Amino acid sequence: MKNQFNAFFKSLFSLIAPVVFFCSCSHDEQPKPGIEHIVVIGVDGMSPNGITHAKTPVLDSLVKNGAATFEARAVLPSSSSSNWASMIMGADTEQHGITSNGWEPNNYTLPAVVSGNDSRFPSIFTLFHDQKPDALVGTVYDWDGFGRLYNPEDVDFDINGDHEDGTTRDAIAYLKEYKPDFMFIHLDHVDHAGHSAGHGTPAYYKSVEKADSLIGTIIEATREAGMFDQSLFIIASDHGGLGKGHGGESLAEVQIPFILYGAGIKKGYTIEESVYQYDNAATVAFAAGLKTPQAWIGRPVKSAFIGYEKPVLTYKKQQQLIAPVLLPDNGPYAPAGGLFTAENTQVTITNPNTSGTIMYTLDGSDPSAANGREYTAPFTVDSTTLVRAVVIAGQNEPSTSAAGSYRLISATKKPAVLYRIYSLEAPHTLPDFSALPATQTGKMMEINTSILDSLDASENTGIVYTAPLKIDAPGDYTFYTNSDDGSKLFVDEQLVVDNDGDHGVQERSGRINLKKGSHTLKIEYFNGGGGYYLDAKYQGPGLGKQIIPANKLIQP
Repeated sequence: MKNQFNAFFKSLFSLIAPVVFFCSCSHDEQPKPGIEHIVVIGVDGMSPNGITHAKTPVLDSLVKNGAATFEARAVLPSSSSSNWASMIMGADTEQHGITSNGWEPNNYTLPAVVSGNDSRFPSIFTLFHDQKPDALVGTVYDWDGFGRLYNPEDVDFDINGDHEDGTTRDAIAYLKEYKPDFMFIHLDHVDHAGHSAGHGTPAYYKSVEKADSLIGTIIEATREAGMFDQSLFIIASDHGGLGKGHGGESLAEVQIPFILYGAGIKKGYTIEESVYQYDNAATVAFAAGLKTPQAWIGRPVKSAFIGYEKPVLTYKKQQQLIAPVLLPDNGPYAPAGGLFTAENTQVTITNPNTSGTIMYTLDGSDPSAANGREYTAPFTVDSTTLVRAVVIAGQNEPSTSAAGSYRLISATKKPAVLYRIYSLEAPHTLPDFSALPATQTGKMMEINTSILDSLDASENTGIVYTAPLKIDAPGDYTFYTNSDDGSKLFVDEQLVVDNDGDHGVQERSGRINLKKGSHTLKIEYFNGGGGYYLDAKYQGPGLGKQIIPANKLIQP
């Protein structure tokens, strides 16, 4: 009987084996043949907003004739080193360990979970080096910091270009002469425009338009080299921006474009699934037929390739109403409202949506359909007030809450915040200010970086703020600093908030129990380079999260 069963199953297996083998070798492993060259063009600081508002005929054509999403996400922090690393390494910061722009191959805090041929986490270049040693692979980059992220032994050419024009010329020359299997091109000028002029400015959009032209020139070079029809192009970015900076957690900084075009790619396809920065390397590996290491978390965006189905999404992207806008608006970082020397001030709230009702509160509580007042017209407040508002419309998800901090003081109030300014040498963390001489001292009403606006040079500068803080009710208080670059907040010489380091605008918090009465508030801050910002908020018994107001920074 046993032999009969064995013969039966052997016969059955011979019939189904071809089907089993066919399924196991299906196109889940790699796309259809025809992709012989892969060119990734990364544009530093190019946001979806930049592409949408600038004149970008080349990118528009790539989207129309390729596959794209403008809702891909960068990793946190939304700084350059962390995101370029994730783009080429198929992993997030907790895997590759490149957690800030201060990272160096021999100087880091968090080691990579695994390494390739050196201390660095294995990149897409490592995969080519190990699995396809005969492939011609290399990089041409505008920002020299990009070159430190990967092992130079993993590439055949490693060219640090001369600004965006020189970088493009070098890339084109290499494409035409060598027709590489994989090439990564990095352009940096859009990020420079974001830092100098500000994201969303005419100068920023002009830089995006130049990037669009350079991308077109690179693609045209592949035609002249006779490799266009076999080339897959990926257009990507490391981060967006807000104001003159990035590195924070806002959608404007984190949302990025991801565009695929050329050989093997669907035409006019909108990528609906979630795409993350580290999916870029995984998609390149998929297109090249490379096996990805277990330590990678990136997934290839297979649906963009011809022959691959659109995924069935159980959970879809949230379509949310836009938050209301409170006026006066104070730019991308500071909350609406401001400091007013007056008996009262007007509050205006606008709805950026085409429909919906604005609900608001004046006590710091969360506004909702059941809580708060319906906004119908501008109103006045006659004391320091935290205004919070949302937009509600039918069955839609309500908007996120927007807040405005309106701080009123009398004309006779004297400034109580003592500031000391220090000159620093290329800081990456806060120094020991007690060992340094102050270059300037003075007093101001509230804690912010407005004093830097009047300085000839704001870079490599430190400030220490000291002020008396009046606490009206005992209990637990949460303090916050939102800063670019590092900051620390102390209450009665106890460290409460540690927001140190070289980073974009980011918020950190800490909690402390305080008695009623006067306490000493101290904040240390530094700006290493580029944009600068600092605000200080608190939240406690009967107080919603708000800027620490001038009328609480008073002598006992």
